[in-house]
Amino acid sequence: MSRVEVLMSCMHEKDCRLAQTSNVCSDLVLVNQCDLDEKKEFSFADQQGGLHRGLFVCSTRRGLSVSRNTAIEHARGEFCLIADDDELFENDYEAQISKTFDQHSDCDVIAFRIKGSTMRTPSKACRIGYLKALRISSLQIAFRRESIVKAGIRFDEQMGSGTGHGAGEEEKFLYDCLRKGLRIHYVPITIATLQNRHSSGWFKGFTPRYFFNRGWATRRFMGWPMATLYATYYALRKKNLYQKDMSPWRAWKYMLKGVSHKTYPEGITFEK
Repeated sequence: MSRVEVLMSCMHEKDCRLAQTSNVCSDLVLVNQCDLDEKKEFSFADQQGGLHRGLFVCSTRRGLSVSRNTAIEHARGEFCLIADDDELFENDYEAQISKTFDQHSDCDVIAFRIKGSTMRTPSKACRIGYLKALRISSLQIAFRRESIVKAGIRFDEQMGSGTGHGAGEEEKFLYDCLRKGLRIHYVPITIATLQNRHSSGWFKGFTPRYFFNRGWATRRFMGWPMATLYATYYALRKKNLYQKDMSPWRAWKYMLKGVSHKTYPEGITFEK
């Protein structure tokens, strides 16, 4: 049994071949969102000949956060690594993750480097607080399973791909960890490469809904006062990203509208 267990999300897979095509070299929980509910154990060999345990969970429930929570519920590894189905893992990722957690025995969550990611990560190892957590992708996150289970932390199922509410689920996860007193660290060790990246399940351009969702999501993990300040920062600091589609004033207005809602207003519409 591996110390590291990969928690991978996918959709409409017919079998467990992702274990080989992703170069998984440790135990694996593969959660497959499809049209049936079942689960089965399997074993597989990695490219170096090592044998590992796998669990293939098929589920009719939808949403990326739902998928990841399902994987956490079925995990048994000492350390768990969040993953998607478009990653290619390094041959030594299991050893690197295990060694890093052993070297940082006080850390509960460690973020690693992923090649091909658009996230701007630090060049040196550092502790992750509330500000730096905004630059961490879910695919970088590995955690001590016991720490997460004991603290009762899960991904927010109202957020993320498949909800229609935009992104932010990884920031909420990390903020919940910090609020529960868990320690988060970053190390510049590459553990995987993104391959043919799927089109985003939630980003459809810099539309009014995008900015509304961003405001709503930041309130959900930052709280109302900080989310209001962040909306102002984002509207001004990131205007080069979106100003071809929308003015900073309108972007700020829609983010503040999102911040004003504690629960997501289903059925909300926006002018074109």
